[in-house]
Amino acid sequence: CYNRAAKYEPKITRQVRAMAKRAGMDMAGMENRIKSRNSYLKKIQRKYGPGFQGYEVKDILRYTYTAPAEELAEKVLKTMELYLESGYDTVEIKNYWLDRQSPYKGINTTLRSPEGQIFELQYHTPESFSLKDVEMHTLYEKARLQDKNSEERLKLEDEMFSLSDKLIPPKGIERLK
Repeated sequence: CYNRAAKYEPKITRQVRAMAKRAGMDMAGMENRIKSRNSYLKKIQRKYGPGFQGYEVKDILRYTYTAPAEELAEKVLKTMELYLESGYDTVEIKNYWLDRQSPYKGINTTLRSPEGQIFELQYHTPESFSLKDVEMHTLYEKARLQDKNSEERLKLEDEMFSLSDKLIPPKGIERLK
């Protein structure tokens, strides 16, 4: 899976950049567009038991588009349409802006290229991306090392919710399900 994704990365990256331009979206986090091999292997170990063959890590290749809160929903819909017209299938949409159980705020989509390569495309406001990429990432990494019901993990989760509660939900975000 990893080697196949690495093979298709240059072509998908070119497409993602071209689509951002066509849709009027900004790009962020390009330095993280391909998950490290070590991170990939750790994710497989964490999510799947030994000998399990049916796994697919959907975010080996991952990209982020950003747009202001008042434009994000409209631009996401336009971008999804452009991808469809180009032979890319959006196979999953997770709108975390509507998820009250998660402190993370963004829209995560999984796409399949015409060659069958899966990749993740996230949509954020500049504010939600900055929060996710800096403060929330550090807290998330600490929290996931804790026991699910530990006092420390609950404290870290409360801190993440406090931070994300300050974000203004994008206009029309409920249209993206």
